[in-house]
Amino acid sequence: MNNTLRRGEIDPIWWAPVLLLVIAAVSVLTGMAFSGTPRKTVALTVVSDRAGLVMEDGAKVKLRGVQIGEVTSVDAYADSSGVNLSKLRLKISPREFDYLPSNVQAEIKSSTAFGAKYVDLVVPSAGASPRPLAPGAVLHSRNVTVEVNTVFENLQAIVHAIDPAKLNAVLSAVADGVRGKGDRIGQAITGANQVLLTVNPRMPTVRQDWQLFGKTAHVYSDAAQDILSVLDSFSATSATITADAKELDELLLSAIGFAQSGINTIGKNQQNLVGAVNILLPTTDLLMKYSPTYTCLFQGAQWFLEHGGRDALGGNGKSVIMDAALLFGDDPYRYPDNLPVVQAKGGPGGKPSCGSLPDVSKNFPVKYLVTDTGFGTGLDIRPNPGIGFPGIANYFPVTKGTPEPPRIRYPGGPAPGPLPPYPGAPPYGAPDNPPSP
Repeated sequence: MNNTLRRGEIDPIWWAPVLLLVIAAVSVLTGMAFSGTPRKTVALTVVSDRAGLVMEDGAKVKLRGVQIGEVTSVDAYADSSGVNLSKLRLKISPREFDYLPSNVQAEIKSSTAFGAKYVDLVVPSAGASPRPLAPGAVLHSRNVTVEVNTVFENLQAIVHAIDPAKLNAVLSAVADGVRGKGDRIGQAITGANQVLLTVNPRMPTVRQDWQLFGKTAHVYSDAAQDILSVLDSFSATSATITADAKELDELLLSAIGFAQSGINTIGKNQQNLVGAVNILLPTTDLLMKYSPTYTCLFQGAQWFLEHGGRDALGGNGKSVIMDAALLFGDDPYRYPDNLPVVQAKGGPGGKPSCGSLPDVSKNFPVKYLVTDTGFGTGLDIRPNPGIGFPGIANYFPVTKGTPEPPRIRYPGGPAPGPLPPYPGAPPYGAPDNPPSP
């Protein structure tokens, strides 16, 4: 009975090989799981100017701080123009890869100054593209964080290239130059700070000026060929001047002689010229005062000539049409009754006015302006001539060998005007409602 059961069981000698096989299988599966061999991934490529000193296979690939893949290899190659670049091959988890937009960007960063590098995928701040990223796409790295090792390496190269004796001499010269000038350096720094405080609020204007400068540079760039053509044409001008150098010298000598003659002429009459300029001052002031009316005056004269004035003057520039008549004589001038009164203040507001000019036909009736002018106590316009001169005048005494003044016997004043047409009416010839100035 016991022999039968023993023959049906597995011989204990086989347990050792089975245990070894199980241990090997578990080890293989553990290694594959750790390396990610059985997992499906999506390949990406990142191209950068450099990969950094601490970038190696197995580096992390992150998106918004979460690891979504790793770097499988870091290679160096040269592009078509001969520039050395670094190529990083990435493998991304398919589930996270579906969330990558087509405009995703790559950066090579480090967690600390001495830490290892990793690839950071960045979604632009302007927004993600609606199209997904294609498998096998090539991304260009925007920047690579500078490691302290790189800084030390560059600094070491500089230190090896500098001669200590010369560096000591330069530093000594700088120290001697700034010794005792701390106050002035402080004032200069304070002044520079004030300048920056003044310039900072105007930076938008400065930026706009630089943009306009760029546009101006583009304009000059477009016109560069024309400018070169003009400069090339100057060569012919310079050749002509060189060929006619003798004549040019004679011209300059003549100009010098002419200038000397002018100096001799003007120098002798210097005071006369100054006096003439001073005498012209009242005239120029008067012309300046009435300068607003010159335009309408000349335009009005042109309008008059073009609308019958030229024909009224004969029309051929050689004759004139006149209408003459014999009228009663005016009263003789009497002082102080006929002393002129000049109190006109110009147009409205006391300023020179064009009146109805330049086109009187469009400003009819002619504008009337009441001013304080006339002939003193006498009548400006005699509405009723009556007897022009009710007296006797003898002008023959002025023809004597010793001239004498004329003998005028004036028995009375001028003839009065007619009576008003109704009680309270204005004097004859005066407007009913004179406009105010």
